[in-house]
Amino acid sequence: MEILLGNDDGIHARGLRILYELVAASGHKPYIVAPEHQASGTSHAITLHTPLIPRPIYSEGKLYGLAVNGLPADAIKLGISAIYPDVDVVMTGINAGHNAGPAACYSGTLAAAFEGFMAGKPALAFSFDAFNEDKMDGLKETLLPLMPQFLALCHTPHVYNINIPCVAKVKGIKLTRHYLGFYLDHYEKHCDPRGRDYYWLKGLGYAPERPDAPGRYPNDLETLNKGYITITPLQYDWTEYELLDKVAQDMEKHAGEKKPKHQPR
Repeated sequence: MEILLGNDDGIHARGLRILYELVAASGHKPYIVAPEHQASGTSHAITLHTPLIPRPIYSEGKLYGLAVNGLPADAIKLGISAIYPDVDVVMTGINAGHNAGPAACYSGTLAAAFEGFMAGKPALAFSFDAFNEDKMDGLKETLLPLMPQFLALCHTPHVYNINIPCVAKVKGIKLTRHYLGFYLDHYEKHCDPRGRDYYWLKGLGYAPERPDAPGRYPNDLETLNKGYITITPLQYDWTEYELLDKVAQDMEKHAGEKKPKHQPR
């Protein structure tokens, strides 16, 4: 298979290099179109007011990939639309930092994978539960025997969010649902030399899950923290169908009520 690779940590990120090597070692052809700079947390933003310029990056005298002066979604959109339209699969990552739970909402890694899905391609988004790339030592050796299982997911266009724990030995792979809790944000306030306040995002906690969270499958965040690789199928459809039905009934009810007659002055 021909597989298009992207990420949000930038084309020189170690995780992308590992993913490239994993695809090649599995007998498939990798192509890279990725942001030229770090672009974490940009979610599904795209570039509208400047042209996108792909720049070839070489490694050991051979073409490694194309660096784009844009965002993660830009790179995969451009890659599929104009450069490598015939790829079979899109893979993104391996992100430095997990994308379980609410992190998925902000992830450029997942947004890039969704671009593949929206173009009719199966898409896998890989993330590793550590921000320090030095902790990726041994990650390729851990994931290589698992690649056939990951590639077996790629028969139809869907998006799979795959999170990998930062542990000495992975306990296994588990299918999970999305953690239904939000961040508890903490900002640290400072004052600059001109007397202006500014804020740094200091840390992120997690709010408890909603009480109506379904219990058939474990959630991705807690399962990842237990040392398992998590696989979560995601969907593009954001429609809240139960609420849609309720609102439709309410609108029908109000439309049927008689309006008060206009009273002449």
